[in-house]
Amino acid sequence: MISEPEWARYAPEMGKIGRYAKAKAKAGKGEELATKMLEVAAGLESVRGCEMYVVNQAADDPDTVWITEIWSDEEAMSASLQQDGAQARIAEVLELMEGRPQLTELKPLAGVGYVDANEEVAPYTVVSLPSVEDLAVKHGFSEMGEARFVTEALGARTTGAALQRLNPGKRQMFGHRHDRAEEVYVVIEGGGKAKLDDDVIELSMLDAVRVAPHVTRAFEGGPEGMQLLVFGPRHRGDGEVVNGWWDG
Repeated sequence: MISEPEWARYAPEMGKIGRYAKAKAKAGKGEELATKMLEVAAGLESVRGCEMYVVNQAADDPDTVWITEIWSDEEAMSASLQQDGAQARIAEVLELMEGRPQLTELKPLAGVGYVDANEEVAPYTVVSLPSVEDLAVKHGFSEMGEARFVTEALGARTTGAALQRLNPGKRQMFGHRHDRAEEVYVVIEGGGKAKLDDDVIELSMLDAVRVAPHVTRAFEGGPEGMQLLVFGPRHRGDGEVVNGWWDG
């Protein structure tokens, strides 16, 4: 167990707050309670300061529902209770419950998925994309085109970005997919094709393609080649290379 001086440096001075809420449904009402809590979560998607609101159902007891919350501050959490319809939704939830929820107050520290808004970072960064190292050259793929990953150069914490160029008629050397990250590909020059699982689609300049995490994807330059700007949420280690996926 780490001591107070060690972990305290990770916590914001005026900080985020978190909590676990355990809700016990009336007998046989667990699914209904979980559905209602998911409606509450959907209503919080656009609420300022709500950074996490995850509904969980106990694996060994479907009538027990856990909520994991992180808020930017106490004020934001309190304000969420005053939004339109909030009190009515709370009343509906309580009607399904056996007693009151059990609350455990938490102090978020650090970890996967946690972003500290108080961390000192530059207000903005500007990078010339052609100046970023071309990893296609580094890894012997320059015949295919270029691959410049600009996340580190920008100092971005939660957004991944890349500039990729495919030479005329050239295809990426492998496919890839993700566990968590949804990506958007924008054709900013030329055109070509994309293979998305079993589908092959044609792409032209200024086409944008959203690709769900689990979809295996690869791209091929057309007669004029194709340049892509790629961006999405950043999750370290969240990528799987699929060799030989679009051969032939």
